[in-house]
Amino acid sequence: MNSSLRILSFAVVLMLTVTFRGGAQEIESASVSKDTILIGDQVEWVSRIKVPRGMRVSVDSMAGYVVPGVEIIGAFTVDTVDRRGDMSTVETRAVITSFDSGSYVLPPLVVYFEGKDGFADTMRLPEVPLEVTTVPVDTASFELYDIRPQFRYPVTFGEVFPWALLLMAVAAIVFFAVRVLVRRRRARPVFGRPDPKEPPHITALRELDRIRSEKLWKNGKEKQYYTELTDAIRAYIEQRFDIRTIERTSNEILTDLSGKDVVPADFEVLKELFGTSDLVKFAKYSPSEAECENAVPEAVRFVNDTYRQEQEEEKKNE
Repeated sequence: MNSSLRILSFAVVLMLTVTFRGGAQEIESASVSKDTILIGDQVEWVSRIKVPRGMRVSVDSMAGYVVPGVEIIGAFTVDTVDRRGDMSTVETRAVITSFDSGSYVLPPLVVYFEGKDGFADTMRLPEVPLEVTTVPVDTASFELYDIRPQFRYPVTFGEVFPWALLLMAVAAIVFFAVRVLVRRRRARPVFGRPDPKEPPHITALRELDRIRSEKLWKNGKEKQYYTELTDAIRAYIEQRFDIRTIERTSNEILTDLSGKDVVPADFEVLKELFGTSDLVKFAKYSPSEAECENAVPEAVRFVNDTYRQEQEEEKKNE
């Protein structure tokens, strides 16, 4: 008998303790910041609960729709907003919205409590009503309009300016690239003015003087001597008479030169010089020392005579 009383007394004490601890949580409020919203508006779903200090509070997460037609944005946040004595005020907060008009009832929010001593409890908050409305349409004065035609907005300076800069930059790059290619082909500097071009007779006379001073024929280099000599004369003829001489035979050059205003004596000198040179280069002809020594003076004579002839022609034209 005494044993039965002890068990009954322990059970009553345990029930009172659980009742006291479970009833320590108190709902202060459960509401929305606005009970009526327009479609697409957002509203906060807020609740406040008093709990003993040190107790952890969590909320059942609602991913997606709270109820059909009402969506939750983000997740619930739980925060302690007030502490007084042994009790704390905990606030749960979430943002919701709706894109369908109608009257809704937000379901009871499930809140979990957990104490440091292992105590756990669950609480359901009250349901919260929410009204979602649309913009009213005045059907009495409503007038149906046709679809408006496509409207073209005028082009502004701010829209054109970046494209104009891009076009100018591309044009500048293309101009610079073309300038570099052309000037390199002409052996001219990319920037600045080119050096004054030397007259062709000056270039030829300087080259002939170099050939004369080296006297290659005395070292058995007659072929090289006549090659350099005729190359200097060919370059002069090309610049002076505008006759192409590269990769052409002596006869072809003389044929074109015969149509120019050249003194017959100078033409014969050049013809003899080219003939001797061809024999040395292609027929293994061994010229005499006198022929080698006279070759450069004859070339110089041809250059000087044709240059003086050019000056006289210019004076007559003036």
